[in-house]
Amino acid sequence: MQYTIYGAFGFCPDCGAHNSLQIANANLDLVVRTLDLAKTAPPDVAAKLVENALEDAVSCFDGFGREHCSALPYKISFQNIEGARDRLLKESAPDIAAGLDLARWRFVCAQFQKRHLLAHKMGIIDAEFIARTGASPSLLGRKVSISEQEVRALVADLRQIANTLYRGIHRP
Repeated sequence: MQYTIYGAFGFCPDCGAHNSLQIANANLDLVVRTLDLAKTAPPDVAAKLVENALEDAVSCFDGFGREHCSALPYKISFQNIEGARDRLLKESAPDIAAGLDLARWRFVCAQFQKRHLLAHKMGIIDAEFIARTGASPSLLGRKVSISEQEVRALVADLRQIANTLYRGIHRP
């Protein structure tokens, strides 16, 4: 079958397969390009680009995970990655953290909590963040710190988690 694609697409018009993993990887590539731009930006703009890159990485993964799992008989959100993992395990699905060691998994969870602070608390560390991440209580009320290196590491980990999810849950 011959066809032309203008821009992004979701389903192959021939076999009907969804290309959610390709879309996720392309979006994570854009996150990395944003981080590259941050290197040459003025400090205040660079900090905002890094924050946006973190938010975009989490949103990208959430969108991928929701789409890839959309045919499951239960709803699942990946904005809370710990909750998503627990729900999948409860439903006898594969462990999305299987490709990471415990330290890497905790790092990913902490980055998702940082994204939560940016999106819902103006980036200010609260007691819930401290409880969920084990951060020092002395950070309460301070602005969360997000580095370019952390976001780059998160992107690499999210690619691993996405591959694990993609291989472990087969779409009809």
